[in-house]
Amino acid sequence: MKNKTLAFSISLLLGSPASYALTPWTDKAPDVAIYTSGASVQDKAYGEVIIKTLAAPNSVDYFADVNPTTGTAGARWTAYYFIGNDNLGSGLAGKKILLEKRAVGSSGYGVVPLLASIPLEHLNILSTKASDWTADAKIASSWGAKISSENAKKFLFKRVSDAGFSGNDPAILLKPNTLNYPEQVKELMTGKFEPNWPQHLNSFGGDVFSIVPTGGTIYGAGVTLDLYKVLQAAQKRAGTLPSTVKVGDYNESDLPNLNRNVMASLLAGKIGAWEQFKIVDKTDDNKVKSLLDKSILDDAGVTAPSKESTTGENLTPVALATRNNGAAAIVVAYAKFLNYPTTANSFSPVIPVKDSAVVEDASLPIVKAPKSLADSGTILNDWQNGTNTLGFNNVTEGTGFAKRWGLAINSVDRNTAVKADGTGGDPWRYIKIDGYAPTLENVAAGVYPIWTEGAAIYQNTKSIDPQWASKVKLLKSLTENWSSPAVIGAFTTTQAWGKTGAFVTTADPRGFVTSIPFDASNPVVPFTHNSGSGTHAEIVPVADANAKGGLEIQLK
Repeated sequence: MKNKTLAFSISLLLGSPASYALTPWTDKAPDVAIYTSGASVQDKAYGEVIIKTLAAPNSVDYFADVNPTTGTAGARWTAYYFIGNDNLGSGLAGKKILLEKRAVGSSGYGVVPLLASIPLEHLNILSTKASDWTADAKIASSWGAKISSENAKKFLFKRVSDAGFSGNDPAILLKPNTLNYPEQVKELMTGKFEPNWPQHLNSFGGDVFSIVPTGGTIYGAGVTLDLYKVLQAAQKRAGTLPSTVKVGDYNESDLPNLNRNVMASLLAGKIGAWEQFKIVDKTDDNKVKSLLDKSILDDAGVTAPSKESTTGENLTPVALATRNNGAAAIVVAYAKFLNYPTTANSFSPVIPVKDSAVVEDASLPIVKAPKSLADSGTILNDWQNGTNTLGFNNVTEGTGFAKRWGLAINSVDRNTAVKADGTGGDPWRYIKIDGYAPTLENVAAGVYPIWTEGAAIYQNTKSIDPQWASKVKLLKSLTENWSSPAVIGAFTTTQAWGKTGAFVTTADPRGFVTSIPFDASNPVVPFTHNSGSGTHAEIVPVADANAKGGLEIQLK
């Protein structure tokens, strides 16, 4: 399995060979099976809860699909098969439990299919045998399988999700006729869309569902490596980065910056070409220069990327990766930078262009919509390297594909192998927004803007399911433990520029206390989007009036 972050997390959790882990070909059907769908942004904390809290010690087998195109493991489907821990009590303790999660379709698939009872493709490990899976030689009780359209019917089956997960408040997705309203992903088994997908849902309709907080998540802007270096070189000349910064370095003080007005302009499609970015070069008699100026390219040690040629304007296209409609990462970016879609007359986001060479070569900007957080990183790799792994970079140039300066909205827990000196990892980097890096400390201080609070969703009652009371009991234990500082803090992500990832807020009714000075192992934030009627990603977060611990204010 090539998803190193996931594999590392699972190895930490599963540890040594299991003494009585479960497999369907040996232990047969579970006593309780729960199928879920939705956001994957906090999957590490989700796995931590299952293995450390829900499961009896050494009883877990872990199953993950492996994307045959990218080699990414667990980005689409995962399943944990385990014995219920004694702390689960009657009905679950000592029982064989299967907890499956579908991430395909992201947050939108954790909301719309639940409200409309739409069956989805879920991972069906019970229909498989040992020879269908590849055991991970380094991680005990961990299994992977490449799932594609050719073998989908062996590994997948359709059923309605028992619960869903959203990386932001689910209400912001239920905006018909907007780019927030969740779009469909084609089924692997049929190559078609679900014919009954509703386009009109705008509320949860009363008290049918529980909407349980699962903590907050930080998102950020990732840029291709060459663009990162060019922004550094340009901002050094403009005087907004210290002259002592070494181009390529990746400490917090080294990160280049884009402010929210520029980010909004990019997301609205108002900046089509990199030639539109200008600086006043304070090191060269205050000359006005574009990012493509030879002096800046030389300082950055890079060559200019591909230009568009169809229209004859000979400009260098901005390449922008948003996400599929309903994905939490792009929904929160639209809310924070464009006030879309809840503010009247807000600027609308730019529409992705078709995945064809003819359209791309004439587009300013080039906008693509990858279907997962993992794919958002892969598309940056493709633009930097001149490759086309995902089919989003179709213009050929010489012996390969076009090279672009690109930006993608992503969660900030990825590409962690990059070192402080800028070496290692994939060829893309995070940047600052409004002068601040996407760290937990900066969110807690109220100075970093792109974050949101997520939720788990499930029905309160379901008369057609005789096990529903037991399932709700398990889901409550999952979400209550998941959204705790101890669990989320255990999987704080370490980047070269600081601690980041997920957190909880003091608005949680359990009364979590923030630390001053901030302690990343106790990631509690004293700000919230909760206005008393639930969380709302489109509003400005405010200090929780009842926050215990106070506020640590940064002045800059």
